Amino acid sequence: MKVHEIMTKDLTSVESDIPIRELIFVLDNSRMPNVPIVDDEGKLVGIISEKDLIRAALPGYFEMLHSASFIPDMDQLARKLADIADEPISRYMRPDPLHVSHEDDVLQAADLILRQGVKNLPVVDGEMHLIGRVKRIDLLKHFV
Repeated sequence: MKVHEIMTKDLTSVESDIPIRELIFVLDNSRMPNVPIVDDEGKLVGIISEKDLIRAALPGYFEMLHSASFIPDMDQLARKLADIADEPISRYMRPDPLHVSHEDDVLQAADLILRQGVKNLPVVDGEMHLIGRVKRIDLLKHFV
């Protein structure tokens, strides 16, 4: 079975020049932990997640979580996010994101999702245009 047979046809995406403030709105409304970034032709060029935004606001935060003595200061997070809210997401996006082709086998997508520990993957056509997502739930529904 091919990825295009089980993928979600979700084209929620953003361009790299939108500010973080708008990205947070998109993430909230899409109810997804990340969003693909496309160029003006709709080709996949990057991805950005909630986790990337926290890293941008609080560098070193995730490394410090391994210490039991670290207690996050939510005021600090709020201040830092306010400081970077109008910056373009291009400063924090991850270029060349993991993705699958619509013609890839479902098992390839499952392997990538499991090995990389991601919740979903952008699905592209042969020219790298974003055409959907394959989510963990898509795989679970397929295998049941």
